[in-house]
Amino acid sequence: MNSLLTTILIVLLVSAIWMGGLWDLGAGCSADEREALLKFKAELHDPHSWLSTWVGQGDCCTWSRVVCDNHTGHVIRLHLGLPRPSYLTNSVLSGKLNPSLLELKYLGYLDLSYNDFRGIPIPSFLGLMPTLNTLYLDGAGFGGLIPHQLGNLSNLQQLGLKAAGHYVLYADSLWWLSGLSSLEFLDLSNVDLSKAFDWLQMINTLPSLSKLYLSNCQILHIPSLANVNMSSSLSVLNLRHNQFSQASVPSWVFQLKSLTYLNLAYNTFAGPIPAQLQNLTSLTTLKLASNDFNHSLPNWLYSLHHLEYLDLYGNKLGGRVSTTGIGNFSSLVHLDMSANYGLELERGIPESFKSLCRLRSLALLHVKLNQNVSELLEILGECASYTLQELSLGSCQLHGQLTDRIGLFKRLNHLSLHNNSISGPLPVSFGEMTSLNYLDLSRNKINGSFPTSFGALTGLGYVDISQNAMHGLVLPEIHLANLTKLTFFLASGNQMVFKAKPDWVPPRRIQRLMLESWNVGPGFPHWLKGLQDLKSLDLSISGISEQFPDWFWSMSSQFHYMNFSHNQIPGRLPDAIFVVYNDSLFDFSSNCLEGALPTVSSNLTLLDLSNNLFSGNLVKFLCFNPTEMRTTQYLNLRGNLLSGEIPGCWKNWRSLEVLRLGSNKFIGSIPNSIGTLTSLVSLHIQNNSLTGEIPLSLGNCSNLRTIDLGYNRLEGEIPRWMGKRLSRLSILNLRANNFHGSMPVELCHLQLLQILDLSHNSLSGSLPECFANFSAMATSDNTDVVAVIYIFFGGGEVYRENQNLLTKGSFVDYSTILNYVRSVDLSCNNLSGLIPGEIRDLKELHYLNLSHNLFSGRMPEGLQTMESLESMDLSVNRLSGVIPHGLASLTFLSFLNLSYNNLRGKIPSSTQLQSFDSWSFIGNRYLCGPPLNNGCSVRKAMPGSGNGDEEDEFLWFSVITSLGFVAGFAVAVWSFFFGLSTEKKHISEFLNHLGYIILQWYYVWKD
Repeated sequence: MNSLLTTILIVLLVSAIWMGGLWDLGAGCSADEREALLKFKAELHDPHSWLSTWVGQGDCCTWSRVVCDNHTGHVIRLHLGLPRPSYLTNSVLSGKLNPSLLELKYLGYLDLSYNDFRGIPIPSFLGLMPTLNTLYLDGAGFGGLIPHQLGNLSNLQQLGLKAAGHYVLYADSLWWLSGLSSLEFLDLSNVDLSKAFDWLQMINTLPSLSKLYLSNCQILHIPSLANVNMSSSLSVLNLRHNQFSQASVPSWVFQLKSLTYLNLAYNTFAGPIPAQLQNLTSLTTLKLASNDFNHSLPNWLYSLHHLEYLDLYGNKLGGRVSTTGIGNFSSLVHLDMSANYGLELERGIPESFKSLCRLRSLALLHVKLNQNVSELLEILGECASYTLQELSLGSCQLHGQLTDRIGLFKRLNHLSLHNNSISGPLPVSFGEMTSLNYLDLSRNKINGSFPTSFGALTGLGYVDISQNAMHGLVLPEIHLANLTKLTFFLASGNQMVFKAKPDWVPPRRIQRLMLESWNVGPGFPHWLKGLQDLKSLDLSISGISEQFPDWFWSMSSQFHYMNFSHNQIPGRLPDAIFVVYNDSLFDFSSNCLEGALPTVSSNLTLLDLSNNLFSGNLVKFLCFNPTEMRTTQYLNLRGNLLSGEIPGCWKNWRSLEVLRLGSNKFIGSIPNSIGTLTSLVSLHIQNNSLTGEIPLSLGNCSNLRTIDLGYNRLEGEIPRWMGKRLSRLSILNLRANNFHGSMPVELCHLQLLQILDLSHNSLSGSLPECFANFSAMATSDNTDVVAVIYIFFGGGEVYRENQNLLTKGSFVDYSTILNYVRSVDLSCNNLSGLIPGEIRDLKELHYLNLSHNLFSGRMPEGLQTMESLESMDLSVNRLSGVIPHGLASLTFLSFLNLSYNNLRGKIPSSTQLQSFDSWSFIGNRYLCGPPLNNGCSVRKAMPGSGNGDEEDEFLWFSVITSLGFVAGFAVAVWSFFFGLSTEKKHISEFLNHLGYIILQWYYVWKD
């Protein structure tokens, strides 16, 4: 028995050894397949050495990214792709695909995703590999026409052809899809299907299709379908970001009863959210973001109980959201209703949200909640605080104070509560949100300083607390010491005191540091020296009064944005400022910098050196390297001590949009080369000593909206071409020059003109009768007028146009509200004749000044139509007649000066006019009534005819003519009955003469 058992064991042992030998024999890959892989590698560029093990005569089944069959040793899978796109293009595979892959007769899986094959076509030989069941070429950098040979892969179940963004992959037809009867997964995202009109018809032939991705395919039309073959199998449909011509969701979508994922975001679908969507009861994800869906949220939406992900961002939804209904989303994981500006949650976040224990993301930006933030934290802190990772409630009309319950949200990594009315200090428990990476509390009313626990938020990478009311001491060694991952720290608009020790080392990864209005000075912050990754820096209004150290300029070339404005920094700038990046913005305005202007890099977008003490001429600065074209868009040198003539080398500055050279000591004429600045929208050279005429070449700058040449010595006539060639002008200021001649009628072509200032010149003649053509001053519905010029530069800088205007008797600087200002100032000239009646058509005019001229005649009637008028100055002219009664109805009029004219009669009675001081009317000999001290006697009132009312005028006319008629009639009767003696003839002549005098008196008074 024992011998038998021994024999059996020996036989089994030998068999195991023999079978193991066979296993080992079959484990290695064949020589043909190994050779095929080596040939394939030879055509590839592999900078990261991913295929470094593909060498020699070894077993290719042991090579990286190669998978073999355990029994046969044949190569069955090649994993040569990346799981996601890599921005390090020098670390991915490129080159060509060698047809040697055809030797891999058993290959079923090929993944080349997210490499970079530089736009070469997808090889057609891939269609000759019938064993393939999975082919992933997503984002691999292929371009050109998709080969129809792929339709031969009848065993294919997974096909990923998602195109890379910068290579164009397209298909004229998808007829070849009909051969892929086993296909379950298809991704054609980013493939241009604009000419593949059969796309839906062919996809509908795939009965096993489960997941379909067609985002950003430039599909123009969604055809209808009579029979939907994929209705029972399709679970995922992604049609995101196309260019569909129709506004309605196609009806066949609602027949896909198995759908769990539907993405229709970023299209042009409009109207109410389709009610048929409620039939898709299996939906767990519904993305309708960035369409034009309107109306309110439908009640049936709350019946989709399986819904986990709902994205309605950026539509036109409005009305009140039922807090009872929205609380039914018990399975909700992600909810985004942001940027639906008419949407409102009645009573804010409802109590039912206490049970949303799976909620990970809640985004309601611009949705009206009108809720106390402490109540909100109470509700969400009940259960969601354990799962919530993103909370975005910016611009939601939140108020109240943050409470210690904020510390319950320990998994929160994104918190945005910006642009609300949250007040009070940051609670100590803030430091317990240890997962926090993104924090935005900007534009609130938060006060106090940082709690010491703030330094415990070691994961913070982005912080924006700008535009609050924070104050107090910041000790960076405590509050910022452990924030080693911090890259953005935006805290401008607070009143903090920043006190760092000399040896303090800031977070070295920081890229953007904005501390405008912080007290950082008076010394220069030497801790900046260690911030090698810093790209944006704002230390404006920071109390710095120490000059720039030399080491700072060695790191300045790395900046995109640098702002040291409104300090007291003395000294000089270096001879040259060099920047590496395009779109860079440097602002050193309002300091005590002196010396010559530095030369600057041609790629600097914005340079502001205004309000300093720079001196010398512009030749070196402006004409340095005259062959190099510059990309500078904004140049501000106003308010310095610069002198000499303005050089003529402007042709290389053609990108300039804003040029400010005002308040310097420039002499000479405006150079003709200024006309090469064809992108210019704002030109300020006021308050210098320029002479000569305005150059004709300026007419080439047809984009100009602002011209300010005031306070110079320019001469000649105002060019007529301005009204024809500069049709976009909103502001024309030629104040205080030596212009003569008349006001050109061509200026009336400037329909967008909002501000016209030709005061303090030597203009003469009458005004043109075309003021009604100034549409921006005449109508309130002119939406094309933009006097405030917003230019968004790369660093987020905003340029606001400004004007210093004489309004209501004093100069006021307008900037923020300049877009709403309408003003005409023609004062201090020699203009004569009548004031044009069309002036009353300027219904939107705010300020009118025609003082110190030679205007005569009556004030225009109908002034009551100038409803927006706030200030009128017609003083020191030769105006006569009465004050029009319509002036009394101008309710916004707060400044009036009619002094030193020849006005007559009683000042119209109204609360408005009697509220002005008497000096508004002095110098008019025959003017009477309040607020003047002289009363209106019969002797004074008769020439002035009282208050100017038409009924009073008719009464006086009736009295005077009646007296004349009675006198004449008496003479006629006397003559008839008694005859005329010589004495009687004298009486008759006297009475007739009296009647004539009375009538003449009336007509003189009337005029």
